[in-house]
Amino acid sequence: MNEQLVLKDEVHGNITLQGVYKELVESQDFQRLKDIVQTGTSYLKYPAMKEETRFDHSIGSYCNMCKMIQNIEAKLAMQGIKIEEEEKEIAKIATLLHDIGHGAYSHTLEKMTGYSHEKRSIAIVKDNSTQIHQILTKFYGEKFTNKVGEFLEGVYEHKKQNKPISDVAIKNGTIHLETLLASLISNNIDADRLDYLVRDSKRAGYKVLTEVEKLIESFEFVLDIDKIIVAIPEEKKILVDMAILERARNYRDIYFCGPSIIGDHVFEFLLQELQQHPEEVPADIAPVLQRFLTNSKANFTTQEYLTITETPLRQALEKIASKTKKERLKQLCDIEKMTKTYQVLNTDKKEGYIRYLLHKAIPEIPENTKGLIVEERKVKPYKSNENENIHVITRNGIEDYQDTKQDLINLEPFSKKVTAMSLEMLRLELGISQQELEQKYKKTIEEVISTVTKAKDEFELRYVITKGSLQGETIKEMIEKQYEIIDHAFYMSNDIYYDNPETYALLENKQAFRIRRGTTFHKKEETYQFKEKRATYKTYQKGQQSNFTIRRKEEEIGDTEKIEDYKEFVSAMQLDIKKLKPVLEVSNMRRLYTICSNGILLDISFNMAYYINRIYEMFGNIGTIEIRPRENRVLDRLGLLELREYLEKQFPQLAQFLSNTNVYEIGMLDTYEKYQKGYIINQDAKKYEEEHAESTKKLKELLKKAKETKDFAWLRNIPSVEENLL
Repeated sequence: MNEQLVLKDEVHGNITLQGVYKELVESQDFQRLKDIVQTGTSYLKYPAMKEETRFDHSIGSYCNMCKMIQNIEAKLAMQGIKIEEEEKEIAKIATLLHDIGHGAYSHTLEKMTGYSHEKRSIAIVKDNSTQIHQILTKFYGEKFTNKVGEFLEGVYEHKKQNKPISDVAIKNGTIHLETLLASLISNNIDADRLDYLVRDSKRAGYKVLTEVEKLIESFEFVLDIDKIIVAIPEEKKILVDMAILERARNYRDIYFCGPSIIGDHVFEFLLQELQQHPEEVPADIAPVLQRFLTNSKANFTTQEYLTITETPLRQALEKIASKTKKERLKQLCDIEKMTKTYQVLNTDKKEGYIRYLLHKAIPEIPENTKGLIVEERKVKPYKSNENENIHVITRNGIEDYQDTKQDLINLEPFSKKVTAMSLEMLRLELGISQQELEQKYKKTIEEVISTVTKAKDEFELRYVITKGSLQGETIKEMIEKQYEIIDHAFYMSNDIYYDNPETYALLENKQAFRIRRGTTFHKKEETYQFKEKRATYKTYQKGQQSNFTIRRKEEEIGDTEKIEDYKEFVSAMQLDIKKLKPVLEVSNMRRLYTICSNGILLDISFNMAYYINRIYEMFGNIGTIEIRPRENRVLDRLGLLELREYLEKQFPQLAQFLSNTNVYEIGMLDTYEKYQKGYIINQDAKKYEEEHAESTKKLKELLKKAKETKDFAWLRNIPSVEENLL
């Protein structure tokens, strides 16, 4: 009786192996998979995944294939058809060996060598010097062994091309299903995928969505014109839906999580450093690892490749770190530690723009710095390929899964973008000490980070002070009685607002576009110097009166105050730069305070704006008090409500100044109302209005409409020049 090997698996329970399968799994070539982590550096976010290996997954995939073949046999037997025995055996062995070609940091290794793990798997099967090849030959002979390699070639070839499936032939009641069996290793719901989805979800602590047993049992095998295909009855389509959904979730949240993407980059940075300094690799490290670490174009024989697993690689890096005098190399050798120094940034800013800002803020930081990592990866919930498609048995016949009605999930590809920055890597590139980084650069780098991660959606209280004796200083003193002021700053800026003066489209739609030159002083020290010049586009929520101001803000920092130098940004905002003209100039003097209210940070600014209407040469000024939460969470908004209640209780008249307006609206409408009421006699303005009757009509309409709202009630109270004289 054959000896048996019983393995306890967290997904499949006890798995019994004997004969060729037992010997293959016990071979050194296969055992090395125990030293290759299944999901790369995803364990940095999900620690339990560090113990999940390619060994476990390969055996689990084999287990799934066995179940699939049993199901095929049972259902075809009911039709009096048998499966060719050799093909069944080849399919099961190929599934067991499908990942045998993985190496340490497999996907990075693939990029380095340009040789995929799929090709390595085929080479390991075909190379007569490997234990895998020798075991297969011992049991089945050379011809069979080569067929296993050819079967794997067919599997991976079908993944890349829409190769036609050969006609089905049945002889003596036995059917050849090589192509169908190959598809069960490479399909949207194949043996491989159905194992790693469940295994990875469990390890990451997520809910398992895929019901593997039920899904495999639902497989039907039907003749579609001239080929046998796997098809799912329409009433069981939900089983496929859940598997597709789980795959999309796992790619987004596990395989493409921040630490995984960052870890891959750190490993690449390490290899680049070693390739520049091969002399830093000690001579007593294995020659194969020396070549691997220092030569980006290194070629390896199959036997050499089989030695590149994670333990010897980790030991080699530890030895390099202990002997090198180069601090950057020493730090990079601890891939896990260096990966953790990167802070994932919640931003949608483009990589080039962030690099530009870093270099602008600190010229010593190169624009190609490794201290910034930006990568976007595409997730395809469903892979459309003739040999990977799922088929559904419907009332109308057999349809492609993607062509059936999708009630639960979206099959469209989507992207996962990770942006991360490491102050430690920046320090190493600058070649300075931790203390020097703290003293000279840390604050500026943090300013850049806060700039690119600032939420686009802004939520604030705005009081527009138009009359009376209410003073900002008085309000500040009252705030100090109730809250702790933990920070303060002073800000000055000069803004040029642009619009199309023929249509005033931005003014009409509660939008604003400006070029700003501004300076911030924090505790008498100039700060945010790299933000001195910038273009800003804001859209304000319409239909609100005397309530919170809600807006969306897009901004680009530059080196100029010329609008044409922001052409790409203006275009991205869907504005026509040729039609935009300067219409309002505003000078701001702003005092900024940060208070803490029950752990919530609120920013308060007292601003005096002086403006001039460029078209009508009309001046004006107005005071505003703006209060916004530092974060845009529900809790922070509640803190804002609490402060509002306190202020309006202390100053009841303040409530009448609460307004959902913006400086551009205020300045344009205030100056035009004063022009209308004779505050300035400007012959050029009169001539302009005669020549631009339509735009003048539009401005008058906007002014009239605004005066009917509570937000602009103060416009109705502006007296004429004659009334002022009286």
